[in-house]
Amino acid sequence: MNALILIFLGLSWGLSFTLSKLAIENGGTPIGITFWQSCISGFILFFYILWKHKKITIGRSNYRFLLIVTFLAAIFPNIILYSAALHLEAGILSISVSLVPLFTYLLALIFNIDTFSRYRVFGLFLGFLALLLLILPENSLPETSDVPWLVLSLIGAFCYAIENVYIDRSRPKDIGPVRLVFAINFFSIAITLPLSLVMGHFFVPTFSNPILIYSVLGLGVISAAAYSMFIYLISKAGSVFASQTGYLVTLCGVFWGMLLLNEAHSYFVWGALVLIMIGIFLVQPRNHIKS
Repeated sequence: MNALILIFLGLSWGLSFTLSKLAIENGGTPIGITFWQSCISGFILFFYILWKHKKITIGRSNYRFLLIVTFLAAIFPNIILYSAALHLEAGILSISVSLVPLFTYLLALIFNIDTFSRYRVFGLFLGFLALLLLILPENSLPETSDVPWLVLSLIGAFCYAIENVYIDRSRPKDIGPVRLVFAINFFSIAITLPLSLVMGHFFVPTFSNPILIYSVLGLGVISAAAYSMFIYLISKAGSVFASQTGYLVTLCGVFWGMLLLNEAHSYFVWGALVLIMIGIFLVQPRNHIKS
């Protein structure tokens, strides 16, 4: 069952990078897209929860936790990645996010959640080499001016890694994954709506711009379904195992970009992708991981 969830997350989240690029290139704004994605996702989850439980109850004691996760999972990384999507190819974005498992393992070591392994540390080293392969060669990225945006996207990936570990260590026992994701979307709406208005990022998707409305709609649906399953996976298999989603997300993200956006990548990018895949394989959890 866990393996099937990983495959679904890989296919859906992999597609989200292509949808992000389509949305930002067709009139969307980083904060505005984040707002509408949260609205659509929250709307879907709201009616699902009412249908299943007849009511929605979230204790006030969870508000601090939810606020922190909202910034780490929705606001910071989404705004960062949507901003970078205007300058980077969808495949490059997916490769940057694939470093989440490596960042997660590094944080797990720092906070003594996981055990030291020379093979897994070597996987971290390969991830570092992959970054150098993306950043240093002159012909790695389409434009040398894209490097700062790649670095920015890595900050978004690091936010996801912090979120993984924080949820694994701090998630309240009285809130399930679906209610958790609904609450994150609710907090995100409350924060990004005024922020988008103040920053001039607010927009209304209309059918006169079908690419924008369908891409934003797709991002919202993916957020509702995939993120709920991801939180469930963390609760059942732990943060390091769940972070392996990045393995499939990366592959699917690269090939969705090639299929739908006709993207082509340099040998350096493919080399970095191979190194990251090997690194993720080495970092995958073993039986001796601490609970």
